Amino acid sequence: MEIWNARSLDNNQRFIAAIIAGLIAAIVLGLAYGIIYSLFHIMMSVLYIGIGYGVGQAVRKYGRGVHKRFAWVGAIMTLLAIIIGDFTAIVGFPAIFAWIVRPSLWSTVLHSWMAMNLSTNINALLGLMLKGIGIYVGYQQSVIF
Repeated sequence: MEIWNARSLDNNQRFIAAIIAGLIAAIVLGLAYGIIYSLFHIMMSVLYIGIGYGVGQAVRKYGRGVHKRFAWVGAIMTLLAIIIGDFTAIVGFPAIFAWIVRPSLWSTVLHSWMAMNLSTNINALLGLMLKGIGIYVGYQQSVIF
């Protein structure tokens, strides 16, 4: 019956599809968060949970996997989306492409990102907590139970 079903993918093909879907979702959601933050200048850390949910759902829909490796793809892609969103928020959307091609700016942006995430105020601590919850949600939502 598998001959007639052209949409039937084996486990490795579904894993590759999950990686591609997760990467696309991570880039889109990360850029969307960064643009929202750079436009309004209001940190909305609760959106990290939504990013995790969105990436997890993309991995679940296109990967349709039940193994832990699909869950790890969801967690890693959620972390990538958070990093993309933070870097886009720091440099702004028009400058993100200039930042990518100018390695001389990488250390400055990395220093700003570290200062934003590792400061000892309550906002940074809550932001780290919500990032962790978002990564966990991406991990949980990526597999079919």
